[in-house]
Amino acid sequence: LYRRIVKGKLYGVDCLTAEVVKTVENAYRDAQIAFANEVALMCEKLGVDVYEVRELVNKAPHREMHMPGAGVGGHCLPKDSLLLTYSVAGEFEPELLKVVRKVNDSMPLHLAKLAEEALSEMKMSVRGARIGLLGLAYVGDSDDTRNTPAGPVLDRLESLGAEVRIHDPYVKSFRGRKVSQKLEEVLNGADCLVTVTDHDSYRRISLRRIKSLMRTPIIVDGRNIFKKGRCLREGIDYRGIGNPYLGRHE
Repeated sequence: LYRRIVKGKLYGVDCLTAEVVKTVENAYRDAQIAFANEVALMCEKLGVDVYEVRELVNKAPHREMHMPGAGVGGHCLPKDSLLLTYSVAGEFEPELLKVVRKVNDSMPLHLAKLAEEALSEMKMSVRGARIGLLGLAYVGDSDDTRNTPAGPVLDRLESLGAEVRIHDPYVKSFRGRKVSQKLEEVLNGADCLVTVTDHDSYRRISLRRIKSLMRTPIIVDGRNIFKKGRCLREGIDYRGIGNPYLGRHE
């Protein structure tokens, strides 16, 4: 049956082995992302750019350091590390996979914390601030919001009293609320712009346009969409995961 629909090579194994292979592959990617995220958090403290570190690390043969970011979403990766852990409950206590989930689950809250710090630097509180959230899908150029990191980011900012406006070119609604497809509606009068999803269209947004529409030009970048140097030259305060903040005039 499979040979009729699959053009790649097939490997005949028993059902349990097949299931373990699939969950291990997902858990392995989850772990690779967690490593990149933890390195990004260290780079923020060390004062170096994680994306430059990643680029140079990957110049070594057989090195493929993943991109850090605002968190891991989707139907498979967030659950399969836990599924493997629970599958051996009472027989073995995996430690690494628990840490992997803890690191990746912490990233949306870290992104929200960066926004809080950026506003504080401007002598502003999150309470009452108008924040634009760019991206709801868990992966770029998709409308899939399953287990999206944008959810915890949104929840945290609103719990602190922010007025959050959401934009996503592919998602029309989220948890029963309308999602704007017009950037102007989200940027106009905003005190902070938080990027969660790396949609290609976001990379084409003019920084001058962003600054002209925002009330307080702050970008908190969870996906390395905007370049820090260009933001600073345009007079936009920039913070990002894995990018150390050294002041508004670096």
